[in-house]
Amino acid sequence: MGGFREMSQENPRPAPDLSALRIRREPEKSGRPKGWLFGGAIVVVAAGAAAWLLAGRTLRPRTVEAVTASFLTEGQATTLLTSTGYVEAERKADLSPKITSRITELSVTEGSRVKTGDVIARLDHTDLDAQLAEKEASWVNARAELERQRSLHAQGLSPKQALDAAVAAEATSRAGVRYVRALLDYTVIRAPFAGVVTAKRAFVGEAVSPFGSSPSGGGSGGAIVTLVEFSTLYVGADVNEANLSKLGPKQPAEITLDAVPDKTYHGFLRQIVPAADRQKATVRVKVAFLDADEKILPDLSARVSFTAEPTQGRTGRTRVLIPRSAIRTVNGRTGVFRIVEGRAKFQPVKAGAETQGQVEIVEGLSGGERLVSTSSGEIHDGDRVRVEGEKS
Repeated sequence: MGGFREMSQENPRPAPDLSALRIRREPEKSGRPKGWLFGGAIVVVAAGAAAWLLAGRTLRPRTVEAVTASFLTEGQATTLLTSTGYVEAERKADLSPKITSRITELSVTEGSRVKTGDVIARLDHTDLDAQLAEKEASWVNARAELERQRSLHAQGLSPKQALDAAVAAEATSRAGVRYVRALLDYTVIRAPFAGVVTAKRAFVGEAVSPFGSSPSGGGSGGAIVTLVEFSTLYVGADVNEANLSKLGPKQPAEITLDAVPDKTYHGFLRQIVPAADRQKATVRVKVAFLDADEKILPDLSARVSFTAEPTQGRTGRTRVLIPRSAIRTVNGRTGVFRIVEGRAKFQPVKAGAETQGQVEIVEGLSGGERLVSTSSGEIHDGDRVRVEGEKS
């Protein structure tokens, strides 16, 4: 044992080299490239966001509320109130016969102008001619008998009673003749006043009577024609009873007809009818024409604008009015945003007086332009827009 220990001490075992077991680490790279990449990513995201916002403004239309620049005449700009109604005539007549007979002659048609007493139509009177001949013969006999009784009575050969009977018989015969002659006069239909025939309700050969409708379908009893005196035409309109206080005697008015849209007629308040409609809360008024012409026809629809001052004969200055909500201020300039080909275009304007929320535009607009209302929010020049309620 001792020898063994000595031998192990003399030849010791070499110790293992642990340096080979070390882990070699690569030197750490600098952190600058990572920061550069991060910063670049931020720039790209920011650019994308900006591009997205720009695209949202320029490519995607924005829904806006639109108003219109109104083109008004001087009279329209000073309008107190408006009302609608129809053209009517103060003198209008449906000419009917007083007897039942057949039409043998009709000398007018629609549009014919007649004077007082002109013949409109003639009726068949063959039977009346026979009656007249009979009545006249009876009257001749009655007159002869009356003369004979007077002679006899004067000679004392006839009582007073016989003379009185002859007088009565002659008067009756004379009245019979006058009655048939009157019936004959009724067979000639004459114009009671000067005017224009606006409707022909019967034709030659038709039987007409004072009552009932014409065989041709006329709805005014047995009328043959309808005659209107055009010089008495006026506009009958209904005005809300709350607005009557705005009207004075002969209040000036402008009248426009749907059938004549390119002309404005002038007139005045002729009468306020002293009766009200309790269900509609309106009062009827009559507006007379000052410059009537042949284009004005009965029953045409009309619009009446009562103005503060007369406008007839004036050089009708026109105005352009826009709602106050369309006015904007951009970089210290007053203007509006016009809607042009789907985009908002800023248009500087010069504003004038304001009345009831409407602003007069002295310069910058000509009327009829579509504008963006301020209720649509902030708008920039060049933004794409789409009018609310319209299809894109």
